[in-house]
Amino acid sequence: MDPLLACYQWYSGTMGQENPQICSTRDLFQARLDTMYRELVARSISESEAALLTAVTGEIGNNCFDHNLGQWRDLHGCWFQHRLEGKTCWVVIADRGQGVLSSLKRVLPALHSDQEALEIAFQRQISGRSPERRGNGLKFVRSVINGNSSRGLLFRSGEGWANFGKLGEAARSKTGFSGTGIGTFSLVVWSAV
Repeated sequence: MDPLLACYQWYSGTMGQENPQICSTRDLFQARLDTMYRELVARSISESEAALLTAVTGEIGNNCFDHNLGQWRDLHGCWFQHRLEGKTCWVVIADRGQGVLSSLKRVLPALHSDQEALEIAFQRQISGRSPERRGNGLKFVRSVINGNSSRGLLFRSGEGWANFGKLGEAARSKTGFSGTGIGTFSLVVWSAV
């Protein structure tokens, strides 16, 4: 089965199933993230490009843990998988947690939709972990992806979609995923040309 489809089915399914791609702890996620970085550099992707992709991936993956402590639907942790095709890397990260809307409703109770929550998460400095003064991570991700034709992000939470960069737009039309999930699903496409 296609890894993207397998991840999306896990994310949107009614019951999470164990899978070797799931990082049940932050330490396991970090170890796999470090491995991804080394694989990128070994494939002659520059250290700066590899570091930037690793930082973007780390931000999304760490959010899976930071915003879902005690809020998992069933399985805790995140699905993390990457695939290299030449100098293009596809990274998929998903969790079966509470989702962006539930997280942000703690500090913005007037939020009504998953789409509105995603727009705010990627545009405003705000965190569902109030009173902590955080909330820059997804803005950093967006700024790295936008304005670069060789990068893309497709992000889903509930019924909300966000896509950034030319490759993000292409990924959304290519995948055609249907159904919804409560946690988060993200696909990062990065071409180091």
